[in-house]
Amino acid sequence: MNLSGKTVLLLAPKFFGYELEIKKELENLGARVIYFDERPKNDFFTKVFIRLNLKYFISKKIKEYYLDIEKKIVNIKFDYIFLLNVETVPLDFIDKIKNNSSNTKIVTYFWDSVNNRKQSLEYLNYSDRFFCFDSNDINLDKNIKFLPLFYINDYKNIAINKNELIYDISFIGTVHSDRYTIIKKIEEQAKEFNLKTYFYFYSPSKILFFFQKLFKKDFKFIKWEDVSFKSLRKSDVLNVIEKSKSIIDIQHTLQVGLTMRTIEVLGAKKKLFTTNKNVENYDFYNRSNILIINRNKPKLDFDFLKKDYEEIDKTIYKKYSLNSWLKTIFKDDNE
Repeated sequence: MNLSGKTVLLLAPKFFGYELEIKKELENLGARVIYFDERPKNDFFTKVFIRLNLKYFISKKIKEYYLDIEKKIVNIKFDYIFLLNVETVPLDFIDKIKNNSSNTKIVTYFWDSVNNRKQSLEYLNYSDRFFCFDSNDINLDKNIKFLPLFYINDYKNIAINKNELIYDISFIGTVHSDRYTIIKKIEEQAKEFNLKTYFYFYSPSKILFFFQKLFKKDFKFIKWEDVSFKSLRKSDVLNVIEKSKSIIDIQHTLQVGLTMRTIEVLGAKKKLFTTNKNVENYDFYNRSNILIINRNKPKLDFDFLKKDYEEIDKTIYKKYSLNSWLKTIFKDDNE
């Protein structure tokens, strides 16, 4: 895999700064990277129309946005277009770039399962390589390759620093599905054991949360005061994880792929409580470090918490780094 001197067009949504980490690591690997947010805007209604696959309401906005991108890159020959969890990139936009540079390769990665985002498959036939984070999705087409997510160097640094622990258990995440209910059950048990906890529930919009409470049964009993509508800064998230002995992860009910948080906990060398039983199938699974909990009847294991984190093979830690993840995605077909 050699990206030295290669030019990459990165199209990805803004997602807690991960798009910038990916851009930076590609540049560290020698590539020239030109990045555009794949969404024309990040306001509430644009996101809702995109997520509900009602893009025809903003089709004009999308068309104008990508015409503007075309003007900005008209004289650039791209070796790669990297489509990362995209939802709005027009297929004719991809065609135009490939026509301008016939050697351009399209590499695509989705960190949502097809169950959550069926329109992702429309990019499959346009891609030279197509990766997904959900192992079930490879059964849909022989050209879909399975690749778990990654952790960035910030989490590796947490593992190296080994600072003083303040929290026994922490959770930071967006409110969805039954997450709140599960965490509240765990919180009750944590109080019985006199454990120190940090729980942070996030919703991107008060309007969205209002309608979720109105129409979704899992949201009926969520207290407004328990939810924050301002996301934590990256430094604050890292600080909490650094000071936590264990982290709770609750994946979406429609996914079996491992969340970003799961891989980050691996990189930080922290203990993990997870509802995702599929974690047993991964090479880093270790019963001393990972406890699978029943999402219907979540139960803390005090003995699990008492024991220290158990180191695993160094090559496994390296395998799940952002550097290795990108090298896999951009690996030359002849290698």
